[in-house]
Amino acid sequence: MSRRSAGAALGLAMWLPVLGGCAPRPPLLRAIQARGGPLRAVVREVQADVFVGAPGRWSWRTAFLYPDRYAWTIFTAAGADHYLFDGAVSRTFVESNPVSVDAGPDAPLRSHARFTAVTYLDALLLPGVQVTPLAGPELPEGAAWGLAAVFAGDGARYRLGFDARDLLVHVEGPLGLPPLGAGTLSARFADFHRTNGLFLPYRTAYTFGAAPLADERAVAVCPNVRLAPEAFRMPAAIPTCGRRR
Repeated sequence: MSRRSAGAALGLAMWLPVLGGCAPRPPLLRAIQARGGPLRAVVREVQADVFVGAPGRWSWRTAFLYPDRYAWTIFTAAGADHYLFDGAVSRTFVESNPVSVDAGPDAPLRSHARFTAVTYLDALLLPGVQVTPLAGPELPEGAAWGLAAVFAGDGARYRLGFDARDLLVHVEGPLGLPPLGAGTLSARFADFHRTNGLFLPYRTAYTFGAAPLADERAVAVCPNVRLAPEAFRMPAAIPTCGRRR
């Protein structure tokens, strides 16, 4: 087992006995339980109204595998553009044709994978992530309570807000978004529905810096699907999601 795989397994396993006992639960574990449990993999089919860059109605698919594999497919009139991150290397494809490879630490897609991992919470239990309560003045608007998550490797800090049900309703943190550059992405989650045993949001409103970026509506969500790490190296290996509510 690789060091990364061992750490991921430890992160998921370490909190399971806590959830089964009667001891008070740390806030992060409480939020994961409120959602319905761990979210190890998810594929989403999305329609979005985009406000900057290339404004208009767009469709895309995202896939995520714990702890940090990520894929984003944008559907255009000319076909599909695929952006894949396998935990170490970012790859870009147009349809099935490879276009670029980026193994650099500052590859923008790395920040997308990290941001997504933060929103799904489980990766925040891994060693190397410091999670602390947010003070009142730092709470996102409308949040009942919040957490700050800081990654030891690069010091990146994320602000998370939760509602009275302990559901995640706000995340804010660093993101690289060509051609807009690096900035702070904020995501607000709403329209929660029970899907395969998990309480998940179907609407997300994004801002980048101070400007509205996109309003996203999930038309299909498939949580905890079977996904292999190798799938994030070739777009044809990423499954679709047909589960619509």
